[in-house]
Amino acid sequence: MSTIIEAPKSNFVPHPEGTFIGIMRDAFLSERPNPWKGMANQQTGKIDLRETITELVLEFLTDHEVEIDGKMLPGYVRYKATASVSENSNLRKFVKGWFPQLKDTDFERFDADKLLGKGAYLTIAHNVDKKGGVWANVVGAMQPPKGSVLPTIPSDYVRHCDRIELTEAEKSQQHPVESDQDNPDDLPF
Repeated sequence: MSTIIEAPKSNFVPHPEGTFIGIMRDAFLSERPNPWKGMANQQTGKIDLRETITELVLEFLTDHEVEIDGKMLPGYVRYKATASVSENSNLRKFVKGWFPQLKDTDFERFDADKLLGKGAYLTIAHNVDKKGGVWANVVGAMQPPKGSVLPTIPSDYVRHCDRIELTEAEKSQQHPVESDQDNPDDLPF
């Protein structure tokens, strides 16, 4: 008789592709191994010696609702880019597409937390990894149309940087991220 073990089936369904109204709920830095370590940069010819690459992750809630444990909740997607706002960086291009009124001088000191609670009209596309997994990623953002209703960030949401074991008393002292849809022009970082 065979001894068979089956892998559990995932019920994960990626966010659908398309355009959606969203709100940024979190921003944090993340590190990953550098896949280019030891390789020469094509423009400079310098060997990349970095062990890791630091990325900025921007998390958004969208108006595409999903059911989780019987509750209807906003959809969730991320934008990731190397943590750099240099002139040609993808992060800088993304933020300038979202807030076209920004000038180059506004990027001399970039505070990603100033984007918390800001509304966005997001373009979401699927990427397939080497194992066949499908991931939904934000590929572009613009200002949402005037009068758009933004998803609500749950009052009990705890930011990534604060995710530690909290007592009930500590949780009650948390300050929720608030939407700032009516005042999008106060950004310069």
